[in-house]
Amino acid sequence: MDKWKKAVEILKNGGVVIIPSDSSYGIAALASSPDAVGKVYKIKGREAGKPSLLIVGSTEQAHELVEFTPLADELAQKYWPGGLSLVLDAKSTDLPEQIYGADHTLTLHLGGGVVNPSGSHLPGELTLAVRLPDKRQLRDLALKVGPFILPSANLAGEKPPFSAGEVDKKIINQVDFFLDEPTGGNPSSTIVDARGEKPKILRDGPVKVAEKS
Repeated sequence: MDKWKKAVEILKNGGVVIIPSDSSYGIAALASSPDAVGKVYKIKGREAGKPSLLIVGSTEQAHELVEFTPLADELAQKYWPGGLSLVLDAKSTDLPEQIYGADHTLTLHLGGGVVNPSGSHLPGELTLAVRLPDKRQLRDLALKVGPFILPSANLAGEKPPFSAGEVDKKIINQVDFFLDEPTGGNPSSTIVDARGEKPKILRDGPVKVAEKS
């Protein structure tokens, strides 16, 4: 069976897989599967209050998840597919709670900030970070299985693995499949809060978006 077809079947069945991204290797889990998302967080030792980016297969799929602003439409048209993640207001609360961000957790999209002590968010302040990636196989995967999380395949606090040999065997042993094709090797995506009229840079990356004064 083709490796990407195998990844599709595993994800559809609630499994988790290591796959190559535009940057490093990541651990994929269906965003709609609380058990799979929870497993990824457990494998990585990731804080429950730290949101995860969502990979989508099309702009239309992104529109189903978040409320696009005129600014977001402009940025997506200019930089998607590519290394830009957009933080926008979530349209629903149907996904696993740990995926969502909020005003007080936005900095967690870039790995810092204060975790919400209660582990929960109030209605009306939920956000999601979405990205339409360069890598065609990732877009195809999202179209076949739905949006998925893809945090880097490393333990929390460790460096992302860009080659197959850099992936920790302790992580490999806990996932259902390791798709060991080459990664894109690019820097992690730029993250922009695009909810307002002006972009707010949350993490610098390969896409340079000017913060308008």
